[in-house]
Amino acid sequence: MNDKVRTLAGLALVGLSALILGALPAQADSGAGSAPQGDSWASIAKLPDWQGIWELDWRGGGGLAAARPAPPKLTPAAQAKLDAYKKAQESGKDLQPDQANCLPPGMPEMMTQPYPIEFLYSPGKVAIAVEAYMQLRQVFTDGRPHPKDPDPLFNGHSTGHWEGDTLVVDTVGFVPWSMISPGIGHSDQMHIVERIHRIGPDRIEIQQTITDPKVLEDPWTVSHYYKLVKDDLREYECEQNNHDSADDEGRPGLKVN
Repeated sequence: MNDKVRTLAGLALVGLSALILGALPAQADSGAGSAPQGDSWASIAKLPDWQGIWELDWRGGGGLAAARPAPPKLTPAAQAKLDAYKKAQESGKDLQPDQANCLPPGMPEMMTQPYPIEFLYSPGKVAIAVEAYMQLRQVFTDGRPHPKDPDPLFNGHSTGHWEGDTLVVDTVGFVPWSMISPGIGHSDQMHIVERIHRIGPDRIEIQQTITDPKVLEDPWTVSHYYKLVKDDLREYECEQNNHDSADDEGRPGLKVN
């Protein structure tokens, strides 16, 4: 076989190989794939390290002033309800029967409880364990959408994705009696977006943006800061030695023995 024939045969073989390979299904990359989402144990190792126990830092991001955000701008109807709430409080009434009956406050107030939290990674999910009321928030990072008609939950239904070292959490579907902040309820249109990232060796910022067109005139953004502490999550049993009380209609009172 002369050189010209060999060259033509080689080109034909290369072309045939390309056609065969193009017809075969693409092979998944066992190392990377959707690594930014933490869809495998190998890719979880590449995510930001948030190991440890985190506790709310009441100093805020830059002192006490930063810990007190500007109040949300309310619709007239929501403002009237807040005014009535404050008036009732001044008369000595407690208007949170859920917590008097050992029910958790729900989102977004769940993330401002004076108890520690812990982040737990698993493929396709980041869980946030909250000592208060022994709650576990599940943030699904596997690409699933929210349910079209989500069941109302204390912590809502959360999906998330990673943008660099920031976990972006989108949450909908809340129980109707939780509050945006004391005295400010929400409607079935409340939507919360959180951006969670580490801002130092022992500091994490959780920025919440809350929208609810029936309650808020504008989206309300507030940042909460957590510090790394040497501690463990402990059992939280609200009913054990509970000094709160509630009457037959669920109205809370307070009994201290």
